[in-house]
Amino acid sequence: MNIGLLLTIFGVQLPIMIGLPILLGWWIRRRYGIGWSVFALGALTFVLSQVVHLPLNAALGLLGGGRGVALWPLVPMALVAGLSAGICEEGARLLVLLFLARHVRGWRAGLQYGAGHGGIEAIIFGLLAAVNTVALLASGSASGLAQSLPPEALEQLNAAQAAFWSTSPWLPIVGGLERIFAIILQIAMAVLVVRAVTHRQPILFLAAIALHTLIDFWAVVGMSKFGIFPTEALLAVMALGGAWIIWRLREEPPAPSPVSEDEMRDVISTEQLQPLSLSAEELARRAEQSRYE
Repeated sequence: MNIGLLLTIFGVQLPIMIGLPILLGWWIRRRYGIGWSVFALGALTFVLSQVVHLPLNAALGLLGGGRGVALWPLVPMALVAGLSAGICEEGARLLVLLFLARHVRGWRAGLQYGAGHGGIEAIIFGLLAAVNTVALLASGSASGLAQSLPPEALEQLNAAQAAFWSTSPWLPIVGGLERIFAIILQIAMAVLVVRAVTHRQPILFLAAIALHTLIDFWAVVGMSKFGIFPTEALLAVMALGGAWIIWRLREEPPAPSPVSEDEMRDVISTEQLQPLSLSAEELARRAEQSRYE
């Protein structure tokens, strides 16, 4: 049993993938006053995008393999895969903003909207990783049940367990860091699309699609050609670029407009500011009347 692997999975990877998105949503709510409903809309956007994205990839042959675009050379295949993700996710983000989330406007709301989108993606991957880990641990301890499996299924289970226990303890840490990079980039793309809607600048929406395409393109090419560490290193650089986009597009809340002297004069007249001269009888009458108010 690889104890170091289990420690990094349950001590680093899963807390980052499941706990960090919730903590981020809570911080944005407390810091900027953008509630959980906007976070939920971002999460819904990711789910809706996959309703189109996954069938599209299956139709293209990118899921299942052995046909279609999956048989193309690496670079054009990776480009199609990245473009598929970019169009589906950023398109879903735009449609939700236009029709379901018309109140989600401005830089601060964009932060929470992107946190929900990237956050639910991280949470789903984290839950899948947790289920797979627990299932492999359970199957390893239930030797009697494992021996009752058909030979082909038992061979697959043994291969999966061998691959799992031989995994480097560092890989779950890298997986957790990758989710941090992804959340930063999702927030950057969300801010771009929100700005495209509020300022009516379609070029920013196209920039979000291009950025998403580039990220997924590199993930496919990098993992195929260079391995996990160079791939994640460049994704970290992209995440820094995403952080710059977030900072560059930040907007301060509008300051209240000053009231001019003319407007103030309309509210309170000069005569109302003058002291009143009251007689002794009037003062006594008002004092007596105030006893019952």
